[in-house]
Amino acid sequence: MEVFRKMQAIRIERFGDPSELSQTEVPRPDLGEGEVLVEVHAAAVNRSDVLNVRGSFPFTTLPRIPGRDFAGVVVEGPPELVGTEVWGTGGGELGYIRDGSHARYLAISGNAVAPKSETLSLEEAAASGLAYVTAGSALIELGGVSAGETILVTGAAGGVGSAAVMIARWKGARVIGAIKDESERARAERAGVEVIVDTSREEVANAVLAATDGGGVELVLDAVGGPLFEPALNSLGEKGRMVVITTTSGKQHVSFNLLDFYRKGLRLFGLMTSFLDAEESAAVLRDLDPGFDEGALRAPPIAERYPLAQAGIAYGRVESGEVAGRVLLVMD
Repeated sequence: MEVFRKMQAIRIERFGDPSELSQTEVPRPDLGEGEVLVEVHAAAVNRSDVLNVRGSFPFTTLPRIPGRDFAGVVVEGPPELVGTEVWGTGGGELGYIRDGSHARYLAISGNAVAPKSETLSLEEAAASGLAYVTAGSALIELGGVSAGETILVTGAAGGVGSAAVMIARWKGARVIGAIKDESERARAERAGVEVIVDTSREEVANAVLAATDGGGVELVLDAVGGPLFEPALNSLGEKGRMVVITTTSGKQHVSFNLLDFYRKGLRLFGLMTSFLDAEESAAVLRDLDPGFDEGALRAPPIAERYPLAQAGIAYGRVESGEVAGRVLLVMD
């Protein structure tokens, strides 16, 4: 019985180089009140997971199994959930102050899992969680995107950017997408961008104003920050809204014309996904489920898959920034 209650996992014993992570055997989690046990089939490796191993988050407690995104099957819990294919992601708790998804089994609140759309495989669902929770929270919860609006998405070829483009199109908005150079054009077009701004040769605000007959956009999702923050803000029309989710390394301080900002009645929002717990994240995924069922929303491309025993390689690939697509840990 004791052997049966063991499982394979990745565990942070001390902060350091993610490439040194290795598979280990740990006790299979027991369930608390209201929890389910998910047999994890696949889990994405996010940049935040890499930073977590490096010790970038002071609230992380050790030892800790990392991992936010997951997809799998409920094997213990309420009878109505057992056997259900589910997916989810966590904010500031999963993988930080409670064990996360880079393991064979995950104990989590029953309210923190969302039934997976039949249009997604388990691997596709594992690759999608954080990107869609971020994009959905930014555009729907904070930005209030609505049909007929024109929005600007910076970083439109990235994981969050592509998800945002598809959500905006699903909601009936027109999308202008900013990319870093021509190498990203095809990915942005596949996501559904209608007007592409190549920031390596175009000035963002000028291009946006030209594409909107001088009126500017109603909403911006800035998934780049740094040098694109002010041009993106200048792309807004009167009473426009802008949501910022990140910034580039070494460019945390930005500036803008405060007179223009308040005279145009602009609104600026910051989104930190670690403020959303796993239950709140699951609620966002449930709200997006019709978009997946309709085929309007699709999973980001999966670039590489690694078994749990090669987690150090997987983490290293994400940290390198060289992978154009999602990196998964697969448990099967």
